[in-house]
Amino acid sequence: MSEKVRGARWVLFWTIALGGTVFDLATKSLIFSYVGPPHSRPVTLVANVLELQTSYNPGALWGMGRNLPYSSQIFAGLSVVAALAICYWLFVKGASADRRLTIALGLIMAGAMGNCYDRLFLGHVRDFMHFHVDRINFDCAIFNFADNMLVAGAIILMFLALRPEPVELPSPSAGPVHSA
Repeated sequence: MSEKVRGARWVLFWTIALGGTVFDLATKSLIFSYVGPPHSRPVTLVANVLELQTSYNPGALWGMGRNLPYSSQIFAGLSVVAALAICYWLFVKGASADRRLTIALGLIMAGAMGNCYDRLFLGHVRDFMHFHVDRINFDCAIFNFADNMLVAGAIILMFLALRPEPVELPSPSAGPVHSA
């Protein structure tokens, strides 16, 4: 991979990672100042489907592990380890050669950094979007944009992992291929 492409992927990754982190933290601050702390009256966006409802989550995605002692510190530490592993994979091992992989890992980094900030400085993650469809009794855990970015990045990774490997064909200038 050329230095120009490597530099462009570095910019792409950090634009997504840092931009997503700033967006996540800004929306958390905005919504919490608008709606109020947890147990405040929710603000309906779409009746019986979507509302802004503030919540503190000491656990991971969808509250997993919230009852573990020191859960915020454990998950913050895991986020830091994941961030280091992502940077190593992308920029030392060369995974940034794949633009789609760079985007997926940028989204995962953004989500990890947004929630890690909350864990380190607040002791919990601020969640505020509550999606539920009352007509069919569906009720999703309250989440934030960092969670959305983590899930979107993971879905892209899944699709990339499931894609068939490209078949390399000989170039036309290589001449005929002879088999023994």
